[in-house]
Amino acid sequence: MSDAVLLHVDEDGFFCLVAPDVYQGFVDEDWELEQLMTHFVGQMREGSLFVAYPGPDDADEAVTVADDPPGAPVLREAVSAVNVGAGGLWLTDYTQLTMAAQFDDEAPTAAGAIRLPVQEGSQLVTLSQVAGSPRYVLTIRPVADDNREPLSAVPWFSL
Repeated sequence: MSDAVLLHVDEDGFFCLVAPDVYQGFVDEDWELEQLMTHFVGQMREGSLFVAYPGPDDADEAVTVADDPPGAPVLREAVSAVNVGAGGLWLTDYTQLTMAAQFDDEAPTAAGAIRLPVQEGSQLVTLSQVAGSPRYVLTIRPVADDNREPLSAVPWFSL
């Protein structure tokens, strides 16, 4: 991946990557927050989504893309595998994912989404919050075997 791509935490404090060709977005026209978070976890387990919640204090914070893990001390990490197909891997936002959750004809990406230069296949996505600057570092690497425990919650989010 190239660090020429400019990424950021969205205005709601989420960092969201989606593989739109496999993502199933619709939840319910009147979804509740707990339903949505459960849906996100299910889609992350299916490999179509990566969501972490750095929080509102880090809204619009830059996320640096790196080929290697950060050299600075890591304060916390969110890790998940995403199965990238021909549709690619896109930076989207929480607002767009909520629209897709409410309307069955809404895509998980919108005009402001950014397609990342990622190869097709299973990719290990790691978002690290580090001590120092930049505060967030994203690494994406091909993964052959993902033997980690399945996620049980959206990283760094609590109801």
